[in-house]
Amino acid sequence: MSIAGSRFRTYRPRPSPALRLVCFPHAGGAASFYRGWAEHLPDDIELAIAMYPGRENRLPDPHPDTLEGLAADFAASMPQGVPLVLLGHSMGAAVALEVARRMSRPPARLIVSGHPAPHRQRPNDVHLRPDDGLLAELRTVGGTTAGLLDYPEIRKLVLPMIRADYRLIERYRCGPPVPLAIPITALIGRADPEVDENEARAWESWTLSGFELHTVDGGHFHLVEYQREFVEWLTTLLTNADPRVLPGRKA
Repeated sequence: MSIAGSRFRTYRPRPSPALRLVCFPHAGGAASFYRGWAEHLPDDIELAIAMYPGRENRLPDPHPDTLEGLAADFAASMPQGVPLVLLGHSMGAAVALEVARRMSRPPARLIVSGHPAPHRQRPNDVHLRPDDGLLAELRTVGGTTAGLLDYPEIRKLVLPMIRADYRLIERYRCGPPVPLAIPITALIGRADPEVDENEARAWESWTLSGFELHTVDGGHFHLVEYQREFVEWLTTLLTNADPRVLPGRKA
């Protein structure tokens, strides 16, 4: 059964996938951020990307009031029948965790990139800043969106959506860790200003089933800077063992 409908996009549907990798973008990100991965994953792994409100096919959809509300919407739309691995980058890491907490059948693994463990999240007020302050933040962290913001017509279109995403993650308060029976893999770029090793290692508090931390080359958007290497590593992680029994494996 493929993920269908307006909540997810699948660029290369597989007829009978052995595993489905479901990705959750960063603040301001869209499904197209992960599009290139589909060409490089094995034929038995299907890539599905969460589509946030206010962009691409969901341009008219209003933003939810909370990140938990966003996650509940995705969790309710997730089909069963194929083992799932959830991957989230930056804000998407928190969304992926909250989706996993709400799924009736837990995913095989949670992969989180470029974000502190939720109980170690840094306080910030980017969503309250004027447009110039928001633009400065986006240019600091980089990513594919930053260069497009040089064009006034694009800024006018995307800044409200990006601000809404920042509001969700900056108002998110998860409380103390409640460990899940799901293995967690965390990644950070060595030059990432948004998360340090201690903040990333704190994700271990959220799992009862094995944890691993990988520090890789690159900054906050290491999975763009080193996309080819990242997808190769990801493929190794997903195919070296049955995805339902991956606890604590070192890649």
